[in-house]
Amino acid sequence: MARAYISLKSANDSILSNDWSLIFNLLNRSERSVILLLTITSYGENRRSKVMIQSKQDLMQNINTYLNMENSLKSVADRLDRHTKIHKDWWGFTLWNNEDMIQRKDMFSQNEKLLLEVQEDYINGTNTTILPEKFVVRNNVITTIGMSESIDRDIGAVATDLDWNSIGTSSTAEAESQTDLQSEFTDTAYARKVFSTDGSRARVNQTMKLGMLWDSTSFDSVPVTIKESGVHWHLSDASKCHARVVSTDFALDTGDLFVVQINELQENGTL
Repeated sequence: MARAYISLKSANDSILSNDWSLIFNLLNRSERSVILLLTITSYGENRRSKVMIQSKQDLMQNINTYLNMENSLKSVADRLDRHTKIHKDWWGFTLWNNEDMIQRKDMFSQNEKLLLEVQEDYINGTNTTILPEKFVVRNNVITTIGMSESIDRDIGAVATDLDWNSIGTSSTAEAESQTDLQSEFTDTAYARKVFSTDGSRARVNQTMKLGMLWDSTSFDSVPVTIKESGVHWHLSDASKCHARVVSTDFALDTGDLFVVQINELQENGTL
């Protein structure tokens, strides 16, 4: 929710108010030093229930973990040996309300920037940006068949690429032996989405970064509950899943945007 406040400041007073009669009375004063400031304050509220579906503490803990993962692991590794690195890949799941988003089309590329703004607000005690309805960080789990396919791709034995994202409804824990999502959506409107055209797919230094945006148009009806997501090297075939990650429940309804982010790092000397 955005709320407008008027701040009136003079040599003798400083008043924060949204009472327009008080404002006009003050402006009619003869003081020359009255300054009028209009500020728009954005509140991170759930627009349907007005109650956050995730506690602020849990939200910030997940955001801080996601944004500070690399630095935290580097600090631990440096205390062991300067040649040692600790390797960890991580995913982020974010639920936004579409009413909050100005540039919905570019949501996947804005997501980390918005999370950084939320973190800065929390650190500085300010309230300048929107809050996601929910954010969760999870470790990446590459399947055994995914590792094998990556090696075959590197040596030229296969000509595949990691270009498809899936979502499903199973909360069964991840295992390297798994070959697919445990319960992928089967709606008529549903299909795996393509990172290179519907989302984002890039290399940043030695990290592969994938991003995808889902909304209610991917389902026959909503609400739906999303519990798992995967990366694949085929549009629809089974047993072609590179990685699968399970999250806590995300309830997606009309007007919601669900963003999946994947960070997969390659480096030497990892533990």
